[in-house]
Amino acid sequence: MAAGDMKQNCWYLLYCKPRQEQRAQQHLANQGFHSFVPLLTVNKLKAGKQVKVTEPMFPRYLFLRISSEQLNLSTIRSTRGVTDFVRFGQQLAQVPAELIASLSRQQHARQQQEDQNQPFKTGDELTVLNGPFSGIQAVYQLAEGDKRSIVLLNLLGQWVKTTMDNQQISKIQPDKG
Repeated sequence: MAAGDMKQNCWYLLYCKPRQEQRAQQHLANQGFHSFVPLLTVNKLKAGKQVKVTEPMFPRYLFLRISSEQLNLSTIRSTRGVTDFVRFGQQLAQVPAELIASLSRQQHARQQQEDQNQPFKTGDELTVLNGPFSGIQAVYQLAEGDKRSIVLLNLLGQWVKTTMDNQQISKIQPDKG
């Protein structure tokens, strides 16, 4: 191995404490380390309702990029949220940079697709297109599943929270004058 290769950054795999991947990532960043936790947004049933939850793609695992000269096992292992390095015998598990790049691209593409699939953002001004509230202004609050949204309707000067089909509401486009 050439001397220049020794200073090259490598990706290592860390094992984290349960549900502490984000905490470990933050504390590693505070120490100047670069890490990556691939995330997924999934639909889960909570209190009888479908909600979107962002969680790690690989629960309890975190990727750490570090050069061999920075590699201080005890400092990293004692970081909050980190349990230890993943090992094969005495050998630390290294992850190919191409895999990390691929996971990062996939996560970015999924995020863009989710943004395109969500027609409204919290606080968007809407108008009701049809039904008993046709023509009434509303303010978008949050999605309730894929096809319905929770909105605030302005009825007789009062804001009333209700759920509407996304086909019934439209975003008010600002005037470009």
